Amino acid sequence: MKLEDFLTLPLHHQQEQLWFRGSVLANRYEDASIFLLYALDVFYVELQYDAVGSKLLRLSAFTSTEPLAPYLPLLPDDLLAKLE
Repeated sequence: MKLEDFLTLPLHHQQEQLWFRGSVLANRYEDASIFLLYALDVFYVELQYDAVGSKLLRLSAFTSTEPLAPYLPLLPDDLLAKLE
């Protein structure tokens, strides 16, 4: 699946794609939010959840490695080697 195809899907279908086809790469916590980073085919998806209410706040999909910066300390070495 290409990023453009993913972005045209309704939110609930995007989430299904992540759950069934995506690979969780890392999670992190910031203030009252939990962030999950997924790899799906040739792009990444970040989900932001309200940690208290367990509610999805934001879903962003991207191909750039720049948004991965907060996750770099959390990613395995073999994945980091692929990003270089």
